[in-house]
Amino acid sequence: MSAQHNDNPGPHVPGWDGHLDADLDLDELDAREDLEPGASSEADGPSWGLIAGVLIAIAAIGFLVFDGLQGETYFYEVDQAVAKGDDLIGKTVRIKGIVEPGSFEGEAGGIHNTFRVSEQGVGMKVVYKRALPDTFQEESEVVAQGRVDETLTLHADEVLVKCPSRYEGAPPTATELSPQAAR
Repeated sequence: MSAQHNDNPGPHVPGWDGHLDADLDLDELDAREDLEPGASSEADGPSWGLIAGVLIAIAAIGFLVFDGLQGETYFYEVDQAVAKGDDLIGKTVRIKGIVEPGSFEGEAGGIHNTFRVSEQGVGMKVVYKRALPDTFQEESEVVAQGRVDETLTLHADEVLVKCPSRYEGAPPTATELSPQAAR
């Protein structure tokens, strides 16, 4: 027996009589499309608005990541910063240390102040062109943030002073909390 090839898919396809010429009416096909007015199909090509939106979103995310990496600020104690040396030149850093006695130059409330901070016997000069906090004094612990120049001087944009020890007290005892506990 020889197998015959049948181009007619058979009765299982609704509306198909096996002939292409009479069954396809383009007006009927347009009326059957389920697209809403103004919508496009994949045959119309890519949606340029969608592509532009995706590219803008990618550019915005890239900018935020790049900008965030540029804004990094590292924290060092003075001895660590001095040990880094030239690696810190031009970078924004935070330096923690104790204000060296006799190193302060400036006037109370003045806008041009210099002082040295040190930690573990190693010091660094700090230049600050704003008024210092009221609690600033020699031998106090400070954190200064700014850029380091070629001479390893920190040009600070911000100086924070740790609260003096008079604000820190020992925890209250039981008798101070409750007079009845003392009995």
